[in-house]
Amino acid sequence: MSEIPHSPVQMNHHAAALDDVARGSSVLDNPVWSALAGVDRRLSEGGEKARRYRPSVSPFSAVSDENDPGVWEELADLAVGEPVWIMASRAPAGWIEEQTVPLVQMIYAEVPEGHLPCAREFTPLEPADVPDMLALVEQTKPGPFAPSTIELGGYRGWWVDGELACMGGERMHPGNWTEISGVCTAPTRRGQGLAGEIVMSLVKDIQAAGRRPFLHVAAANSGARRLYEKLGFRERASLTVRALREHGSGCFEPGGG
Repeated sequence: MSEIPHSPVQMNHHAAALDDVARGSSVLDNPVWSALAGVDRRLSEGGEKARRYRPSVSPFSAVSDENDPGVWEELADLAVGEPVWIMASRAPAGWIEEQTVPLVQMIYAEVPEGHLPCAREFTPLEPADVPDMLALVEQTKPGPFAPSTIELGGYRGWWVDGELACMGGERMHPGNWTEISGVCTAPTRRGQGLAGEIVMSLVKDIQAAGRRPFLHVAAANSGARRLYEKLGFRERASLTVRALREHGSGCFEPGGG
C-alpha cells in the first residue's frame, strides 16, 4: 500500500472540479450513444440516429434522443427483428420490454485519504487469450462479454499456474471518459484483493492517457459498490439497461450475464 499525500485544500479543490465536470458532462447521460457516435464508431454500425456495437463486440445499442420517434424506426431497421440492449428511461411504443437491469453509474473522484493500492504487474491480454477470458466470464457473470470485446482495449489479467485468475478492461469511450468493465475474479482466487488492484491499474492507465475513468455496476450488487467506493469512485447517476424487441418481431429469451 503506497500513500499519495494530498492536503485537505488540494483534495477539496479536486472534488469540486470533479463535481463541475460530472454535472456538465452530458456524454455520461447517454454514454453508449456518445461512445458509438465518437471514439467507438469504428466498432459499430448504424446511422445518425441509432447505432449499435458490432454483435461480436458488445450487445449494446443506443439512440441519439429517445424522445424522437424517428430514432426507434432507425433502430428497428438496424436490429432487423433481433433484441436490443439499450440504456433508456422507458420502453417506447411498439417495443416489448423483456428485461430490465437497474445500474449505478460511478465516476472516479479520489482515493479516500490519498491511499492508492500498489498495483501488481498485470499481463496484457491478447486475442489468443479470449477462450480463457470467456471461460472466466462464464464462471463469474460480470456482464455482457463477447469474443471481440477485447477490441475495446485495455484488457489485462493475472495468471496463476496457467489459470486466468482475474481480468478487467475497457468498454465504452464516451467523450473524454473511459469505462472500466469486465472486472471479474475466479471464485477460487477471491479475497486476495485482485479485483481492487486491477481496477486501480486501469484507473492509472486511463488517467495517464488524459482520460477520466468511470464504470457501471448493477444497483443490486452492494458488495461491488462498496469496493468501488473504497477505491475512490462515487455515484453520479442511476440508469437502466432494458432488453427490448420490436413488437411482433418474434420470441426473445434474454441470456444471463
